[in-house]
Amino acid sequence: MFSTQSSSKARLKNDTLGDSAIVKLNFAFESMDMDQFKLFAKELVLSGGGKQPMKQAICDAIDSTSKKQVVYKKACDFILAGMGLGV
Repeated sequence: MFSTQSSSKARLKNDTLGDSAIVKLNFAFESMDMDQFKLFAKELVLSGGGKQPMKQAICDAIDSTSKKQVVYKKACDFILAGMGLGV
């Protein structure tokens, strides 16, 4: 659905989420039920940098899934892409 980054250069000039977002996402994955986790993941994506249409597309994909692991992957990939880790 989403294309991967072709270089390791950060997409964002200033990474707005960083390592602490990954830690928070992992904690939320373990401690929240599916509905809470979806809401948390969407808030995390929307708080990050980047263009609004892409963030909205990721949120729509989060809304349309029924698997917690897929929600985690979408949010984690967004964070890592902002860090320039090419996911």
